[in-house]
Amino acid sequence: MRMRLVAVAITMAGAAAALTAQGLQTPADWRWLNDEPAKLVQGQDVPPGAWRFVAMPPGWHVTTGPGALLFHPEYAGKGNFSIEAEIFLFPGESPSEYGVFLGGRDLDPQKSPSYLAFVARRDGKAAVLRLGGMSPIVDWKANSAVMPHPGKDTAKNILRVDVNPADIIFSANGKDVIRLPRAGLGVDGQVGFRIGKGLDVHVSRLDITHRLAPVPVK
Repeated sequence: MRMRLVAVAITMAGAAAALTAQGLQTPADWRWLNDEPAKLVQGQDVPPGAWRFVAMPPGWHVTTGPGALLFHPEYAGKGNFSIEAEIFLFPGESPSEYGVFLGGRDLDPQKSPSYLAFVARRDGKAAVLRLGGMSPIVDWKANSAVMPHPGKDTAKNILRVDVNPADIIFSANGKDVIRLPRAGLGVDGQVGFRIGKGLDVHVSRLDITHRLAPVPVK
């Protein structure tokens, strides 16, 4: 069973033009968890202490002040599944992380949220982080599969997590980056994307695939 949320390519010229258009709206059916309180805005200007999350087909545009976790309450992974996102990083100075998360539970500031995130940075490094000070399970490391930001224009990375019966494979742009045993990581739960502090990104697609046929355990 394949859930394709958005499945078309994006041109950055079109994205820039759309940002100046009127009528961009925050998706009413999505939820988020900010690292710190921040005012949500929908216009082109994002003042200090604010952030923006709008639907901009194909996909969503996010400009953060504080970092944020974004998710639809009906989108979750369980059993053997994959999650993949195509993310464009715009110019900026922030060294913060961006990518996908899985295993989300209790995603409410009044509870004790938990999740696992596979993220990249502007410098071309990747990591696997767990909520709780964003502590690393696999610390930041450069990998040739991860596209660093060139300083101008945008950098595109396709980040994917394949959850198998015995292991989890984290890949970037079609190449394996990290492989971990599944046991003890708690990957069943809500999925979405993680955007760190001070970033301007466009997520052009988010795909969830559940593999229903039996998968051999290696």
